[in-house]
Amino acid sequence: MLPDADFSDDPNALVNMDPPDHTRLRRMVQAAFTPRRAESWRPRIQAVADQLLTEMRAGSRPADLMAAFAFPLPINIICELLGVPAEDSPYFRSWSDMFLSTSTASAPQRSKAATEFTAYVDTLIAARRGNPGEDLLDDLIDAHDANDRLSADELARMVRGLIVAGHETTGNVIGRGILTLLRHPNQLTAVRHDPALVPTAVEEILRMEVPGHGGLLRVATESVALPSGATVEQGQGVLAPVVAANFDPRHFPDPGTFDIHRADDKHLAFGHGPHYCLGANLARVELQVAIGTVIREFPTLALVGTAEELAWTNGSRVCGLSRLPVTW
Repeated sequence: MLPDADFSDDPNALVNMDPPDHTRLRRMVQAAFTPRRAESWRPRIQAVADQLLTEMRAGSRPADLMAAFAFPLPINIICELLGVPAEDSPYFRSWSDMFLSTSTASAPQRSKAATEFTAYVDTLIAARRGNPGEDLLDDLIDAHDANDRLSADELARMVRGLIVAGHETTGNVIGRGILTLLRHPNQLTAVRHDPALVPTAVEEILRMEVPGHGGLLRVATESVALPSGATVEQGQGVLAPVVAANFDPRHFPDPGTFDIHRADDKHLAFGHGPHYCLGANLARVELQVAIGTVIREFPTLALVGTAEELAWTNGSRVCGLSRLPVTW
């Protein structure tokens, strides 16, 4: 990747690849993210959530839910799944911010982050070769060493991509989801009284609170006539915000209204087609556990200040809360 570019400029990033290479690489990791495998992680996700909230409760008030809970939860889980030391997670947050930046990080900052992250992953892979385990990282190393299905560059890039993608979006959705429920007290009360509503509440949160525009820059390989009468010409760049479909009134009546009782939750928060989010199943379990546990364990949770006073990230491909101050 060019040192002054963001990940969308990398033609070798999984999100930017076409078959057959995209298919080959995705198959190597998709078994770790099936619905059954994701569900098997629920007890561990619950244990991590309980521990983080116990620590938050024991600390001072107000607390920043983003720093204390929303980001540490998915970071811990992706680290355990891969077999990466969780104590290194502060570095991942910093590197992720650089890779997702669209304007706030300078070229030297991006170059420094890319060099540091590359060196970290290379060292991690070398260390694991000397002391193998039974984690996803070991499976990926084996795919390179024993079966020659991954090049050295593909192996390192896959590990870096999973670390970044495995926590950034989920952490932001946890924060945005809790904020949304706090801003809709009647629906928060309904979920609190009936925990069976947590999965549908999560789907509505996903529909409305995806922390990005859901589109990556693409180039049309052929001319396409749109229903509007316009034409996308072959060779033209296209930025299609797929998640805009989540607000299509033809499919979601009154789409701007948050409603945890929606009968149709077929949103496109995780995308569609070959590039459907690889970690969607794990993210759903994490969100259900995270939001359900906060609701249950903090029945008097309240936002400190007003929603209008909250600071949001800018200059990034991901729009999330900088902080979410809460008390109880």
